[in-house]
Amino acid sequence: MIIKKKIQQIQTIWDNYIKTNRTVIDTKGTELVNIDDARRIAVADLKKFINEFQGGQSSIFEFKTNIDSYNKRNNLWGFTAIKGQMFFNQLVKINETNIENLTTLLKNCISLPKSLDNALTKIDLLEKHCLSIYNKAKDKRKVPNPGSVAYYLSYFWQIQDEKQWPILYTSLINAFNELNIWKESGNQADAYRYFYGLNEEIKTILKNYTGKEKTNWDAEHAFWNFKGNPNKQSATTTSKKEDKSIVEVEVEKEKTITVNPSFELSDYLIPKVASLVELGSETEKSSSSKGSAYEKLVSEIFKQLDFEVETLGQGRGRNPDAILRHREENTAFLVDAKAYSNGYSLGIDDRAIKEYINHYCPKLQKEGYKKIGFIIVSNSFRSNFDSFINEITWNTDIKRFILLSSEALLYLLAYKTKDRIQISIIIETLANLGNPIEAKNIIEEFDDV
Repeated sequence: MIIKKKIQQIQTIWDNYIKTNRTVIDTKGTELVNIDDARRIAVADLKKFINEFQGGQSSIFEFKTNIDSYNKRNNLWGFTAIKGQMFFNQLVKINETNIENLTTLLKNCISLPKSLDNALTKIDLLEKHCLSIYNKAKDKRKVPNPGSVAYYLSYFWQIQDEKQWPILYTSLINAFNELNIWKESGNQADAYRYFYGLNEEIKTILKNYTGKEKTNWDAEHAFWNFKGNPNKQSATTTSKKEDKSIVEVEVEKEKTITVNPSFELSDYLIPKVASLVELGSETEKSSSSKGSAYEKLVSEIFKQLDFEVETLGQGRGRNPDAILRHREENTAFLVDAKAYSNGYSLGIDDRAIKEYINHYCPKLQKEGYKKIGFIIVSNSFRSNFDSFINEITWNTDIKRFILLSSEALLYLLAYKTKDRIQISIIIETLANLGNPIEAKNIIEEFDDV
């Protein structure tokens, strides 16, 4: 039972959502115009994939690919992130030798529940299956996380009946925690039971307050506006609360978008590396000492991402700052760390970069590395690198040239620590995202809304 003070807060959350003219913004900062109408169109398509899988017209592999491709084009539920598609990918991959049993299990679990108790039974079945794998795994990053089960299944249930089944989003749990109305549970079934009841109570509160019925989507959108709206200033962007109003005015004026993660960055970083952005902005130290310290931190973070790191850097001649290797993926990266407080521009470094590539690519190829990339890490980037990057990837053996912001690198490490992301996923993410890779791109990739 939600107490009166919390009811008033929920009513205020609804009022604030209405003041935005019911605006819903995705993790990329793009307004989703008429999201409910867009979802209803998508539901018709997604139901076809579910029905084909349930009816045996498509295999579990085809079903997974269909869901992945569709959501990448129509990311209306946040399923492309860790608890959705990544969970699905790992679930199928780890069960390839047991695919018939997994197919039978999934057909049962994603089918529309007959009741809440039936839904909880389905959650329990899939969670126990995942736990049997997770508890035995030496590397838990490579197996499906049991903590994703309730989100994963409730997504498929909502596709089939959006009026009945709310999705257990991380952002909703964060919002409920902030209101102090969330209760932690020992397993996914208990968590969904509590969430379901809380969501129903919130809809009743809003119905009584407005005089109109409220849907699962209404409640979700209102709380997304409260906790997950990427136009709202992130607490990690500024350390001074008194600056918040000034920053928000600037954000509105310049149309820049801040994407909120579902956690505090500092909670998942050790102090040793957490100061990377501040170090890159340092203006008091000499450029050489600042550069050396920045290079060491960048190398340390890549080590924590599970790369084999060979540190070169200052005092070692015309070399990149580090070489990253990952034998299992036959992948290597040359890394240059640039501690420029006003943003890095290419300038005269283009010649040095080409020298690094021409010198080290043949060596790495002899070692058996088939995929070689180049990463520049800096707080920000001032010039347009497109022509230079095109020249490098066309005329050298570099497969991918990556501009990676300091903050993005820290978020990559935080998600790796928080969600036990395997290095193959990290490499794939670095290779696939467009330049420059900023913090918001990493959050969009790995956070479920």
